[in-house]
Amino acid sequence: MTIEIRPMRRADIPGTFALIRRAYPCLVLTEALITERFDRPLTYFRDQRFVAVEGDEVVGHVLSRLYEDENERTHGQTYMAAVTPRRVDGDLSDRLLETSERHLVDNGTEFLDADAAEEGVQVGGEDFRRAILERGYELTESSKILGLDLTTLPEPPPAPEGAELRAFREFDDDPRPIYEIDKATSEDEPGGPDDGFLPYEDWVRILWDNPLADRDLSLALLLDGVPVTISCYRSDGTGRMESGMTGTLREYRGRGLAAHTKTKALHLARQKGLRHAYTGNHSDNAPMLAINDRLGYGVVGSEETYRRP
Repeated sequence: MTIEIRPMRRADIPGTFALIRRAYPCLVLTEALITERFDRPLTYFRDQRFVAVEGDEVVGHVLSRLYEDENERTHGQTYMAAVTPRRVDGDLSDRLLETSERHLVDNGTEFLDADAAEEGVQVGGEDFRRAILERGYELTESSKILGLDLTTLPEPPPAPEGAELRAFREFDDDPRPIYEIDKATSEDEPGGPDDGFLPYEDWVRILWDNPLADRDLSLALLLDGVPVTISCYRSDGTGRMESGMTGTLREYRGRGLAAHTKTKALHLARQKGLRHAYTGNHSDNAPMLAINDRLGYGVVGSEETYRRP
């Protein structure tokens, strides 16, 4: 039967979500979020999902993202590639990548990024990596994807003197303090955004108001009433959670604030019935890798980004 590759339609969403969920065992995602983004697309990113359809079955998926950096250069990114297992050894990965590239180039991108991961992170990822390398992409960065069974958590380290923890929910009226810490720590982090951090209004719409953002699990640590550390999480309602960012303002680092905040958030998640936590760390982010090692996170696999003109 012929496989057709075309833009995703609303009716394709259930099959697309099922395919992505099988292909990305560490990913926190819901069918409701895909539907939300289909019905109300974001403006900061210009996303287009493509699906490969065989009869009535979705057998492949790729997401093409266009965005501009602070110098108004258009970037194109291909990621979240998924292929049904029986089609992994064919040419479907090549066709999905070519489709995404054509879309991105037709919309003015100056260079192309593409992501691929090891099998524990992306089932069929090695075949997609082969397709990427055969098309002349070169490695630009690598991250480790870590997983944690929440039943094995260590006890939290002692609370620093003068510290107070507050759930993000308490900042609903004014999340600007959380934004400022997220911006400062993301820009300091290895592999941080090279296209500038999100403007506040986009951050609120894309991250703070994301349907997966768990503002009851995400915590801010205050010292003498001033927020200085954050630990952000998303959850999918099925027992899985992932870390978005854990960071401390530069002048407060070295006091164990991030370790305390992150551990308390994970204990809170376990109390609420979550079972598995995942996080990604840039390979050069030694401080956070050390914290995650003490918490008991283990490496699930690596994820790489490749680039070509």
